[in-house]
Amino acid sequence: MKLLSIELSDVRRFVAPVRIEGIGPGLNVLCAPNEFGKSTLFDALQALFFQPHRSKSKEINALRPHVGGSPCVTIEVELNGTSYTLSKRWLGKAQATVHRSGTLIHQADDAEAFISALVKAEGDGGPAGLLWVRQGLTRLEGEGDTPTEKTAAKAARRNLMTSVTGEVEALTGGRRMDKALARTREELAKYVTATGRPFKGGPLSDAEALVATLSEDKTRLETTARQLTAALQRRREVVKSLTILSAPDEVEARQTRLTEATRHLDEAKRHADALATAALTLQSAELAQANLSDRLSNLNRAKSACAKAAADLQAAEATARIAKDASADAEAALTPHAAALAAARSAKIAADAELAEANRAFATQAAVARRNDLAERIAKSRALTERRAPLAQAAARGPDAKALANLQNLSQAAALERALRDRSAAQITVHHTGPARVTSNGNPVPETPLPLLAETRFDMPGLGHFTVKPAAGNDSDDLARAEAALAAALSHLGQPDLATAQAAATARSDATAALRDLDSALASLAPQGLPSLEAELSALPEAIPPRANLPTVAEAQTAADHASIALQAAETEYDSTRSEAERLRTAEVRASVNAASLATERARTEAALAAFGPDAEATLAPQLANATTTLTAARANHAALLAAAPDLIAAKAGFDRATSIVESARNDTTRLQMERAQLDTEIKIQSGAGVMEDLADTTTRLAAATETLATISFEVAVLKELAATLEAARNEARDRYFEPVLAELRPLLRMLWPDAELRLDGESLLPTALVRDGREEPLSILSGGTQEQIALLVRLAFARLLASRGQPAPIIFDDALVYTDDDRIEKMFNALHAQASGQQIIVLSCRQRAFRDLGGTTLSLQE
Repeated sequence: MKLLSIELSDVRRFVAPVRIEGIGPGLNVLCAPNEFGKSTLFDALQALFFQPHRSKSKEINALRPHVGGSPCVTIEVELNGTSYTLSKRWLGKAQATVHRSGTLIHQADDAEAFISALVKAEGDGGPAGLLWVRQGLTRLEGEGDTPTEKTAAKAARRNLMTSVTGEVEALTGGRRMDKALARTREELAKYVTATGRPFKGGPLSDAEALVATLSEDKTRLETTARQLTAALQRRREVVKSLTILSAPDEVEARQTRLTEATRHLDEAKRHADALATAALTLQSAELAQANLSDRLSNLNRAKSACAKAAADLQAAEATARIAKDASADAEAALTPHAAALAAARSAKIAADAELAEANRAFATQAAVARRNDLAERIAKSRALTERRAPLAQAAARGPDAKALANLQNLSQAAALERALRDRSAAQITVHHTGPARVTSNGNPVPETPLPLLAETRFDMPGLGHFTVKPAAGNDSDDLARAEAALAAALSHLGQPDLATAQAAATARSDATAALRDLDSALASLAPQGLPSLEAELSALPEAIPPRANLPTVAEAQTAADHASIALQAAETEYDSTRSEAERLRTAEVRASVNAASLATERARTEAALAAFGPDAEATLAPQLANATTTLTAARANHAALLAAAPDLIAAKAGFDRATSIVESARNDTTRLQMERAQLDTEIKIQSGAGVMEDLADTTTRLAAATETLATISFEVAVLKELAATLEAARNEARDRYFEPVLAELRPLLRMLWPDAELRLDGESLLPTALVRDGREEPLSILSGGTQEQIALLVRLAFARLLASRGQPAPIIFDDALVYTDDDRIEKMFNALHAQASGQQIIVLSCRQRAFRDLGGTTLSLQE
C-alpha cells in the first residue's frame, strides 16, 4: 500500500478542506512550524484506519473542531497498481466509502472491512505501534504505555517475526528444553553457587576441604620425615670432616705453607720499591727531553710563519693597487650612460603626455554618441513610468487567483450541502391529468420531485387545498454554515456575488499581465533603474575641441612605443655599466681589507719570533743533547730492574691463600663441632615421635578423600557442560529467530557505528543493548538521542520485514528525531534515503532548518 494524497475537512483547526497531494513512492517530507497541523494529520490517518465510522470515542471527539462539525478524512492509495479512495466521516452523517478508480465499490461495514484488511489489527503485525511514530513517542515501548498497549505491541512484533522465520517455539528452544535447563541448574545449585564457587556446607565444598586438610597433613609429615633422614646423613658427613681436619700431618703441612709464603712476599716487596724509584727517574728524564724538543720545533715554525707573512703582504698590496685603478676607470665610464638615460626618460614622458591627450580627444567624441543614446532611453523610461501607476492600481484591485479558488470551493461546498439537504428531505411529486394545475403560494407546482423543507400549502382548483408538514429532524446546519462561510468570504473581498468576483479577478489578471510587460520594457531600457541612467548622463564629460596639429591615437601610440624602446635600451646599458662599476668597487674594498689583515698577521709572527730571544737556537741545541744522554741511561737502569723483578702479585696471592687455609681449617673445626651437637639433639627428638606411622595413615585417608572429590567434581562438570549445551542450543535458536530483523538492521546501524551490533531480548522482542568496540552497553544508559536513533532504525527494519511478508505499508514519523545532534542527523538522513529506495516514508517535522537538507519529495498543505 502506498499513500498518494490526503484530504481533511472539519478536523480540528482544518474547518475548510485541506489537501496534501503528490506523495511519492520514496521519501516524502512535510516541514512546517509548530501548530501547523502535522500531528492532526497523523491522528487523522490513525482514525481512518483504526476507528469505525460510527465510533464516538474520545479519539474521534478530539478531532472535532471547536465550532462543531463532522470530521472527514479521505485518502488516495495505490494497491497493486490500482488507485483506491478511502473515506470516513464520523459523528453527523457518519459514513465509510471505498472507491476504485472513481467507482464506489464498498460502503458502511463493507468499507470498514476493506480498510481494516489493508493494515489488519494492531496485534497482528499492522503498522500502528511498529511503523507509525507519534510526536514525542520515539521509543519502541514507552514507560507510560498501558499493559494492554504493551501486550498488543509485543504481539505485533512476535507475529511479524514469526511469519518471517516460521519458528515460534525456536525462540526459547521449546518448553521441554526450559524444563531440562531448570532441572540441571537446580541439581547444580546443590554443589556450586550462581557464580560457580562451591556451595558452603555442600558435598563439593566438604570434599574439597577434607582433601585440602589431609594434603596439608601429608605434606607436613613428609617434610618431617625428610628432615630426620637428612639429619642422620648430615651427622655422618660432619664426623668424617672433623676426623680429616684434626689429623697431625694436615695441621703441620698448613703451617709450613704459611711460613714459606711469608718469606717470598717480603723479597718481592723490597724489589718493587727499587723498581718504583727507577721509574720516577725515567719519567723525569723523558719530560725534560720532550720540553726541549718542543721548544726548538716551535722556534723553527715561528721563523717560517714570519717569512710567509711578509711575502703574502707584498702580493696583497700589489693586488689592491690594481683594483683601485680599475674601479676609478669604471666610475668615469658610468657618467655618459647616466646622461643618456635621463634624456631617454624625458622623451618617454613627453610621448606619454601626447598619447594621453590624443586618447582624451577620442573619448570626448565617443561620449557625444553615448549622451544622445542615454537621453533617448531616459525619455522612453519616463513615459513608461507615468503609465505604470494606474496599471499597478488596477492589478491590486479585485480578488487574486487563490481568493477566487477559495470562493469557488466555498460555492461548491454550499451547493453540495444544499443537494444533500434536498436529497434527505421529504419529497412530493404531482402528476396532472387535466388542465387544472396544483399551485403553492400562487405558483404552479412542477411535475418533478419537490423537496419539502417546511410546512407547505398546496391549492387544488375545484377540490380545495392540503398542507404537508415534514417530519422533524431535517438538519440544515451544514448548509447554513456553508452559505455563511461563502457570504463571509464575499463580504471580505467586497464582492456581491461569485460572478462579479470572477469578473473582477479577470480584470486584475489582465492588468497584472500588462504591468508585467511594462516592467519588462523598463528593465530592458534601464536595467539599473532610471536614476542610474540619469547619473551616468550627468557623469559624461563635456565635449572639448582638440587642439590643432594633435596627432591621432595611433600616431601618438607609435611615438610612445619608440620612446619606450629607447628608454629600455638606455636603462639596459646604464645597468650593465653600473653593475661592472659596483663589481670593481667591491673587488677594491676586498683587496684593501685583505692587505690590512695580512699586515696584522705579519706583525703577530714577528712578535712571536722575538719572544724566543737572541741566539735561541745556539742555546737550545746543547741542552737537548744532554737531556737525550740522561734519558738513555735512565731507560737502561729501569729495564734491568724490570727484567730481574719477582712476581709481587703471585707472592701476595700465595701468602693470602696460605693464611686463608689455616684460618678456614680453624673455623670449619669449630662450626662442625657445633653442628654435630645440634644434629644429635634433633635426631633424638624426632626419632621418638612416630612420624613414619602417621605418614602412612594420612596417605591412605587422602587417597579415599581424593577419589570421593573426583566423583563429585565429575558430576559437577557434567552438570555444567549440560547447562552450557542447553543454553547454547537455546541461544542458537534465538539467533535464528532474530536473524531476519538483524540482517535488515546491520547496514543501517553501521551507517552510525561501524561494526556495531544490537542485542534483542527474547521475551519482549525489543533491543536491550548496543555492542560497540566489543563492549555491550545497556539501552537504558544511552543518551536520549542514541535511543531515538536505534528506535527509528528498528522501525525501518520492521518495515522491510512487512514488505517481504507482502504487506508493504508507509512509514510515518512525526518529529521522530528530536535529540539527535548535527553529525548523527546527517547519517540518519542517509539511512532514510537508503530505505526509501523500496519503501514509502513520510516525515513530519517542525525543525525546518535541520530538515532542509533531508531531500526527498517536499509536501505541503493546500486549502
